[in-house]
Amino acid sequence: MISKMKTPEQGGSRLAIVFNGSPLFTGAAGSGESEIRRWIIENDWLEAVVALPDQLFYNTGISTYFWLVTNRKRPERRGKVQLIDARELFTKMRKSLGEKAQADQRHPDHRHRPPL
Repeated sequence: MISKMKTPEQGGSRLAIVFNGSPLFTGAAGSGESEIRRWIIENDWLEAVVALPDQLFYNTGISTYFWLVTNRKRPERRGKVQLIDARELFTKMRKSLGEKAQADQRHPDHRHRPPL
């Protein structure tokens, strides 16, 4: 994604990348992952890291984050990274698996279809 960004001379780019917690914490110093993080931060491209609520993706309890990456920071934001904790900013929705599970069982060929 970062390699596809427009140069600042072309107006620059801003993008959001969704990650689990792994890229924030894995990779020993000097590893490829660590070097990529270092490059993004040293070049002042990381604008913000947003922590999202867990269980955001169905049937998973993993922590999810998105990184806002840009090569066109406003002057007052240069040298800074904003950390946003949005883990509690959500409205819980009702689970709605009933119809989907029943639809598979009622399908006329349900016994002959391969398992998912």
